[in-house]
Amino acid sequence: MSINHYIADQPLSDTFANLADEELDIRVLDLLSPQDCRIQANSGPSLSIAYYAEGAGWRQFADTPFMLLGADTCCLYHGTVAIQGEGLLPANTRVRGVNISFAPQVLSRIGLDQQLLDQAGQWERRISADGQARLVQFRAPPALRKVGLAMLDCPLQGVAREIFLRGKAFEMLAEMVGYLQSGASRPLLGARDRGRIEQARELLRRHPAEPWTLETLAEAVTLTVRKLKQGFRDLYGKGAYAVLQDLRMELAAERLQRGERVVDTALEVGYSNASHFAKVFRRHHGTSPSDYRNHCDITGK
Repeated sequence: MSINHYIADQPLSDTFANLADEELDIRVLDLLSPQDCRIQANSGPSLSIAYYAEGAGWRQFADTPFMLLGADTCCLYHGTVAIQGEGLLPANTRVRGVNISFAPQVLSRIGLDQQLLDQAGQWERRISADGQARLVQFRAPPALRKVGLAMLDCPLQGVAREIFLRGKAFEMLAEMVGYLQSGASRPLLGARDRGRIEQARELLRRHPAEPWTLETLAEAVTLTVRKLKQGFRDLYGKGAYAVLQDLRMELAAERLQRGERVVDTALEVGYSNASHFAKVFRRHHGTSPSDYRNHCDITGK
């Protein structure tokens, strides 16, 4: 028996039901239906984390209002009793993401305090009338996006894939808890500084091969180095160099998907040493650049 049960008015793809047992339920979603698809769900007491790279439609549980599904979003659901829900996936709209559910005994063993799940935050929130279930949705922080995409793009098969997905499920839980903790403890950025930090990240994304330093990046957006460093940690949960490395790996994956050579890709995203690029790429994506490129050629991604 698994934590979640789904019934749809159209057959769900094989990737929807991936790993499910009594303590951990992992669903890898890649759905594209030619018709509207209504899904009914029954969930036992659990904590669920979801990341959607693509998506549209709505979902609803218990007696709460509908919540719209959006691309590049995270959802956190917590229920202390069994809950029924439903959702609608619109025709010809791809829904691609992962949903991970942990049974209460798992949360108890690792000492996850329910009070952490009640932290206030700048997110859309739904709570059942009896207060025993809640769902919050927010734009995906970089750390959670990274884990979600790694699970979606995992090239491994068989038992290797199962081990990889289970490991990433707990990494997703750790990043979610860290996100909740940091959101409760750090002050919000002012609108002016937030805009300049976002501008700095965009510069890194558009020019990944530039030899950036904290000084040159701070000067480019008219901030002090101290404010730049603190701003990146407040807004993205990591330093500017770590954000740059993540962006480089995302851009590298996109180029490899298009069939570009590994050595050209490395240079285009700022790595003159191909072996160092391969080492960093494997750490981020769980496979070598050449294997990733070959897998994309085979699957047509």
